[in-house]
Amino acid sequence: MAKLNAEEVAKRWDENAEIYAQHIQRYGDINKEILVTPHLLEMLGELSGKRVLDAGCGEGFLSRLMAERGASVLAVDYSEKMLAIARERSQAELEIDYRQANLEKMAGFSAKEFDLAVSSLVIQDLPDYKAAIGEIYRLLQPGGRFIMAIAHPCFSSDGAWERDAEEKKLFWRVDNYFRERPIEQSWPAGAKSKSIYFHRTLTSYYRALLDAGFAVEDMLEPAPTAEAIEKHPHFADDMRMTHFLIFNLRK
Repeated sequence: MAKLNAEEVAKRWDENAEIYAQHIQRYGDINKEILVTPHLLEMLGELSGKRVLDAGCGEGFLSRLMAERGASVLAVDYSEKMLAIARERSQAELEIDYRQANLEKMAGFSAKEFDLAVSSLVIQDLPDYKAAIGEIYRLLQPGGRFIMAIAHPCFSSDGAWERDAEEKKLFWRVDNYFRERPIEQSWPAGAKSKSIYFHRTLTSYYRALLDAGFAVEDMLEPAPTAEAIEKHPHFADDMRMTHFLIFNLRK
């Protein structure tokens, strides 16, 4: 396994940017559309006139949604190829400034610059997640809020469906929970190289947020609605376990 620093993570996103972007629609990929993005927008609240940091914007779908709602968005990502796709997909009239930067090291950005920050399934991909959380805290105005969605740490450690002989799903297996480590996965389908995420415990994330200075105002484990399950029946499995965790935080 290559040295898994932020540069290696960004390199792999560059390699897979076009393939990943094919899965993104208006509200993200199907999992984000059903389970994550609606809750992020609800937690962000009224955006008109707000200065918002999209921390790890990818191909920019969330930045576009926020700008359409009146926000002035600084959209940061470490993958230049993802940013190129984001710029291509964004209408010129939207107030979005796309910049390449490592979220772990944001020295070029002014402290107390933003009313809100949001990060959609990015922090678990960063080697130095504590530094990134600290930088987001620094960039927020006093009283500013940070909405952070991550892969649910209680289910991301060697997790998979256990199946019977007929391939029926029996239960979601979890193992090696306290072994914090990088994990490579073949995702999305057709990816040129394996993507990387870092398994950490819920305690580690919680303490990192508190150590940075954040107050946890709310926490959500998103479940699919009955309407979503009717439209996409496979999401019924997400009533048996949850892939995601969302924090609503305040500086």
